[in-house]
Amino acid sequence: MIKIIIGVFITLATIIFISITFYWRDTFYNPTEKDIIQYFLGLPVVLTFSILSPYFIYKIMQKHKKSQLENQDEVANRQAIQVTEKKENRVPKNSQAFKLNIYSSTAWHNFGENEEIIEKSKQFKSPELDTHLCNTYGLPILSFRIQKLDELLATGDEEDIRFTIREKRIKQLITHQIEQHSEVLFQVANHLKQSAMHYDSELAYQYRMHPAWLDLNQNNNETIEEELPIVDFVPRLNQLNLYILLPEHLIHQWNESTREKILDQFVENYSILPLQISIEYYFINQEQAYTTWLNLLEEISKKSYEFNLIISADSEIDQEWVDEKNWQSEAYIAAEFTSSWCIANNSTEVIDLTPQQTVNINIDEPHATQFLQKNKLNQLAQFEQEDPFLFILDDITDIKKSKKVQQIFTEIKIEPHHFLYLKQNFGHTQQVAKIFTFMLGAHLPNDLMAMVYSTDQDSVYVYFEQYLAENINKNLLN
Repeated sequence: MIKIIIGVFITLATIIFISITFYWRDTFYNPTEKDIIQYFLGLPVVLTFSILSPYFIYKIMQKHKKSQLENQDEVANRQAIQVTEKKENRVPKNSQAFKLNIYSSTAWHNFGENEEIIEKSKQFKSPELDTHLCNTYGLPILSFRIQKLDELLATGDEEDIRFTIREKRIKQLITHQIEQHSEVLFQVANHLKQSAMHYDSELAYQYRMHPAWLDLNQNNNETIEEELPIVDFVPRLNQLNLYILLPEHLIHQWNESTREKILDQFVENYSILPLQISIEYYFINQEQAYTTWLNLLEEISKKSYEFNLIISADSEIDQEWVDEKNWQSEAYIAAEFTSSWCIANNSTEVIDLTPQQTVNINIDEPHATQFLQKNKLNQLAQFEQEDPFLFILDDITDIKKSKKVQQIFTEIKIEPHHFLYLKQNFGHTQQVAKIFTFMLGAHLPNDLMAMVYSTDQDSVYVYFEQYLAENINKNLLN
């Protein structure tokens, strides 16, 4: 700081000395001793401090902020020590676990569908040059565009001009996912009708009046008997829940008419009464994505007699959106992807449907070793193999998190080559990426047991297992 003051003072003094000297010479002015002190010493000092005053104020503010931060750090350290001491003296929480049955699952990405996505990820496939998207210089950028989605949009009906390109693509992704589960949804629709006939007289009447059930050439009662043969016992099923998970920044943009269109699609294609369908949107924040996802799964695990379709989708393949993001990063990489599950809690049964897999979620597990021992997973042969099976939701470039993950799992013979880091496969489109990666665990080959972990919830451990035939008998007995 002293060097800056001296430098500015000398510079100003030199300029003033030369200017005043020439001025006095030209005007034949004979300066007094007082004039010399005022102009050659006083004026440079005043100007120096006037010019540097903003700098001095800035430095004072910085010093004040620094002292505040130091005080805050001291307080935080003291609080951290107190929290640590409390944790050491506190009785540990009892771990909890819940499971959900997965009846069908599907995923779609630039890499392909389902298992293809995992295989391409293991090959470290890169984004492709997108000639339809460009940066601020008009040059093509890299993206994870789903080419088949362009074809579906081209052959589809003209969309409302109120929808942006991004919204149109996301809507098409959602429609595609619903179609992928059509066989399961037909069985669920049939079960909902039969359950209504057995347990709800009002819904039964509405089904009898449903246009899809009326045949002008036959008596209504005969039609109903043909459509729904009477059976001795029907497991109860009250409702179909559709959860649509979208990025948070669409919360004020997403058109509510989409809900009505999806509802009409279910009513028309599957002949389900609107009263038996619930559609709920979740707008996901990237920082809270994993927590929100786990809370949703836990909520579903407590819902008996309900069937659930979860769809997560995002697309940033839109030039307008890319233009908004280019100022943040010149190397912005847009992506689009979607995944979905048909799931129900462990006690819910669906006629003529058998779950494919079970996802097991363990909460408040203090150590990975205890998690493996409790679930009898510590002797799995895949620990000795080279194939990856542990989906890590965190960023591989985050050194602290990567070290933490390695420390946790190397103790239980799960090596770094068993990890699957997929964050880079979504470019900068990260709002629902963790949820997509989690759901992708259902597509690992059957000879491997998929596991999922994230430092966002470091006491939560997840694993998938094939639904065994003996589980059916257990459910029937219960």
